[in-house]
Amino acid sequence: MESELLLRIIQFYPIFLFSLTIHEIAHALTANWGGDLTATYQNRLSLNPVVHMDLFGTVIIPLLPLFFSPGIALFGWAKPVPVNQARFRDSTWNVVVALAGPFSNLLLVIFGTLLMSFAFNLGLYGQSQGWWTLSEQLLRSFASFAFFFVAINMALCLFNLMPIPPLDGSHVFYHFFIRGRGHLYGGWDLYQRLGIFILIIVVQFIRPGLFSAPLELVFRTLAPEMASALFRLY
Repeated sequence: MESELLLRIIQFYPIFLFSLTIHEIAHALTANWGGDLTATYQNRLSLNPVVHMDLFGTVIIPLLPLFFSPGIALFGWAKPVPVNQARFRDSTWNVVVALAGPFSNLLLVIFGTLLMSFAFNLGLYGQSQGWWTLSEQLLRSFASFAFFFVAINMALCLFNLMPIPPLDGSHVFYHFFIRGRGHLYGGWDLYQRLGIFILIIVVQFIRPGLFSAPLELVFRTLAPEMASALFRLY
């Protein structure tokens, strides 16, 4: 039991930390481009995951379910990147900065899968040429690592696009539907206060099965050999 738990943590948590770190760096870097250097001054352009970690969102919430269920929790967050909107060259940078995080996870899905597909195919080719011998277990373990990588980044991308405060999608929603409409500010303020409770309720209805179809599509398109190993498609 302990070994299975340790294996799940090793498979899941380093990828989760890396993906969250890239997500936050994308926010900070884009804010720089827009004219706000606040995140840079507070050392949020760092690849060190510790500077982005939130005790509950990055440690307790993601890891706790591993001790009580056989799966993983595709839910968690880092410390928000500090942004001073008054420093942006124009208000559209609020949208660009908000979308930079999910977009970085989408890029990790695409380029990460292509890179791992190349490594997987190289391993198969080398084995067919007699350069080395790879066990079925090793190939399946590598394919499982790719699966976790894609699943976590896809979840972070789609989850953060939801228009619920404080997720990135709420900033996009505010810019297009609330900004400049003073009669809606009171309702938006209430929505922000209730956002975390609404988010908790929504998460209860999210099931891992919702990601099965898009995950399978990504692998069938970008890494068909690993798709065969994971989903037995062929």
